[in-house]
Amino acid sequence: MKRIFLLLTLFCAGLYVSAQNSYQMSRLDSLFHLLEKENKMMGSISIQKAGLEIYNKQFGFCDVATQLKPKATSVYRIGSISKMFTAVMILQLVDENKLSLEAKLSDFYPSVPHSDRITIDQMLGHRSGIHSITDDSAYLGYLSTYQSHEQLLQRIVASESEFEPGAKTAYSNSNYILLGYILEKVTGFDYQINLETRITRPLSLHYTRYGTAITPENGNCYSYKYENKEVIKEVETDMSIPGGAGAIISTPTELNHFIKALFDGKLLSANSLNKMTDLKEHFGYGIFAMPFYDHNGFGHTGGIDGFRSSLSWFPDDSLAIAICVNAADYNPNEALIGALSILLNKEYKLPVFNVVTVNEALLTTYTGVYSSPDFPLKMNITLKEKQLFGMATGQSAFPLAAVDETTFRFDQAGILITFGTNTLTIKQGGMNIQMKKE
Repeated sequence: MKRIFLLLTLFCAGLYVSAQNSYQMSRLDSLFHLLEKENKMMGSISIQKAGLEIYNKQFGFCDVATQLKPKATSVYRIGSISKMFTAVMILQLVDENKLSLEAKLSDFYPSVPHSDRITIDQMLGHRSGIHSITDDSAYLGYLSTYQSHEQLLQRIVASESEFEPGAKTAYSNSNYILLGYILEKVTGFDYQINLETRITRPLSLHYTRYGTAITPENGNCYSYKYENKEVIKEVETDMSIPGGAGAIISTPTELNHFIKALFDGKLLSANSLNKMTDLKEHFGYGIFAMPFYDHNGFGHTGGIDGFRSSLSWFPDDSLAIAICVNAADYNPNEALIGALSILLNKEYKLPVFNVVTVNEALLTTYTGVYSSPDFPLKMNITLKEKQLFGMATGQSAFPLAAVDETTFRFDQAGILITFGTNTLTIKQGGMNIQMKKE
C-alpha cells in the first residue's frame, strides 16, 4: 500500500511539474508573439535547463525585403559576446604554458602607449587604460570598410591612454581587438582557425564562426532599425574591425551550449575558470555578473549594427538563456527580464503597447528642463506636432508614447517617465530618478 501511495504521489507531482512547465512555455509564447505582432522585435531565443533545450522561438524576419523568416539555425552577429570566446582562447594558451597573464603588451605591440606596463591580465579585465577606438567619432567613417591589422593598430597607437594601467576598470573594445591579434601571433593561426580548433569543433558547434558579409540565403540575418514606424536596414560593420572584440556570429542554441560547456570545465582548467569569473569592479575576463533577483548569473551582452544579444548562465539553476535580436523597437533587456520572470516564477505582466491620446494643453504643461542634485544629467522635455520628446544632456532626442495622461514610455531603451506637478520620475533598468522642473 505504501508503495502504491508513493507511486501516486510521484505521478501527481510529475503532473504538477508538467502543467507548470506547460504554463511557463505558454506565457513565453505569449510574450514573443506579442513582440512580433506589435512589430517591436525580431530575433531568436533559446533556453536550456541542465543542458536540455526547453524553449526555442524565432520572431520577425531575417530579411524584411524578401519576408524570409528566421529558423533555429539562423545566425546573428553577437557583438561583444565574442569577448567571452576570445578570453577563453587566451586562457587556453595560459593553460598550455604558451602565454602568461603577466606577459606585457610590449612583448607583442611595443608601440602602444604604456605597453611596457600593460599586462594580458589587465587587458582581459579592461584595466589597461587603452582607449576604445570604437568610441571615436572617426569610427563611423570607416566602420563599413575593410581595415587591416596594421591600420587598426595605428589607430590604437595614436590614441592617448585614459588612465594608468591597473588604476581602475573601463570597458574598451581595443583590449580585445589586440587580444585577438595576440592569439594569432602566439599560435601562428588566424582567429577563425583558432575558434574552430579550440571551441567550435570540440563542442560540435556548426553555426558559430568568425563573421563575414551577411548573406541571408546562407542563413545569416540582416539587422534593422525602426524610424518613424518604418524598418530600415542597418549599415554592416566590416568584420575585419571588431575581431576578437565582436566579430563572431552564432545562434542562441549554440551560445547556450558554449556557456554550459565553459562552466562544466570542458574548455578551461578549474584555475583559469576561477580567474575568468573573479570579478573586479563588476568585470571578469570577458564576462561579468548578470544577477536576477536572488539568482546569481554570469554572462555578457553584445551590440553591433542593429543586432543586440545577451547570454547568461545561472549555475545554481543550471539555466542558460540566450537571445539574439536583429531589430528592436523595445528594449531587448526588458524581453529578457520578462522571460526570466516567467521561468523563475517572478511576478510579471506582459507589456502594453497601446498609445492613448493626451490633450495638447496638458502636454504643454510637461515641457521644460528637469534636473536633480542626485543625477548628473538634465532632462529636456519638448513638444512637437502633439508629440512629447525627451532629451538628456549631450544625447539625442527620443519620442515619448503616452500610456495614460501622466505616464509615457520609450520602448527601445526601456524608459518610463511619469509626470507630476513640476516633477518627473524616470524608471529604467532598476533606476528610479526623481527630477524637478527648473
